[in-house]
Amino acid sequence: MANKSYYQSSLQMVATFWVVVCSAAFLSYSIENPIVEWDMLAYAASADAMDGGSPEKIHSRVYVELEERLTAAEFDQIANKNHYRKVMYTDAQAFNEQLPYYSIRVTFNALLAKLHSLGVSLYDAGYWVTASAFVLSLLVLWGCLNDRIHPVLQMLFPIMFFKYTMDLEAVRQILADSLSSLWVVFICIAYIRETRLLLPLIALSAFVRVDLAIFSGLFLLLLLATSERKKYIPLLACGAVMVTCFLLVQEWAGSYGWKTLYYFAIISDMMATHPSEYGLIGFTVGEYLSSLVDSSRWISPMYWITTAFAVAILLIWKSGNLGEQNQKFCRISAVCLLYVAAHYLIFPQLYLRFFVAQNMMIFACFSVLSTHYWHVYVDDRRRSVRLTGRRNADLSNSRFTLHK
Repeated sequence: MANKSYYQSSLQMVATFWVVVCSAAFLSYSIENPIVEWDMLAYAASADAMDGGSPEKIHSRVYVELEERLTAAEFDQIANKNHYRKVMYTDAQAFNEQLPYYSIRVTFNALLAKLHSLGVSLYDAGYWVTASAFVLSLLVLWGCLNDRIHPVLQMLFPIMFFKYTMDLEAVRQILADSLSSLWVVFICIAYIRETRLLLPLIALSAFVRVDLAIFSGLFLLLLLATSERKKYIPLLACGAVMVTCFLLVQEWAGSYGWKTLYYFAIISDMMATHPSEYGLIGFTVGEYLSSLVDSSRWISPMYWITTAFAVAILLIWKSGNLGEQNQKFCRISAVCLLYVAAHYLIFPQLYLRFFVAQNMMIFACFSVLSTHYWHVYVDDRRRSVRLTGRRNADLSNSRFTLHK
């Protein structure tokens, strides 16, 4: 028994070392090898705009600072790769019209603006916040659940994170998706541990990313379905605050609304240059259905792996005898799957970076439930061996007695 305990503790130490070292390596590699994408300009400008300034000055600052960081060839890709980028580079007003798509990520931009006020470059701040938030989401998820997961499965966490972030491609960019991933992990852990932070995290989610209102709304429905009647009032109040925050953020950022965003990202393939003009164009039901079909033609293989985990969780859930705590993991998986489906219907793109936390949560839930069933199996085997031993002992004693 002592040897078994030593084996388990040693295996846990190896798993801990592996996860921590991988996380540090992911962070270091991502900071040292940043990826340059056009979105970084818009995030930098949105953060810069929080301190005031004319659109022309902001436009000039973010382009000049980026040009100083890049080679001539790299900057040319950002500034002149296609008609859209050429217009953004030469027309400060057109560039300014793009900012509501990005300034709506309030918390992310506020962090960049704060770091910038401390003397950090807007772009360096963006890379650090993105990489740190993504890696922290991995560490928080693993750290809060490792006592429920077999060490061998724990060692898979960095590997799954690596693949769900597109081989760290998402971690190496400037993306507000990083903070939303961390926020989702906070919400799920707060639900599992039943902390008082759960409702505030849900209520304020729109300040991190407005489409998290879908995830938070699904979570509220889950809480309403599984809570006692006396808890309905605080849950409904939380929902009211969440909707208010959502509307406030939309108004503050000057959001163009879903129809304009859909036309820009899906119909125009992110090539439309003046939202104030094309926002009135609209699109037909046929175009919407066509975009759903077109977007579904290529799905990352990682989604099929997530689907396999989800099916396994469903089978475990249906088998019963899980207990209330383990059933929470099944419910979280259901909420994550529903969120991905609802998000796809509203915005038919299945970029992995949108759903890093949801994919990781489903894998974590699968790991917890698999570990639970492994322990049940081992306990049953031990019990069976003990009973067999007792029967054999009783049989030997009875034979000995008869012999005497």
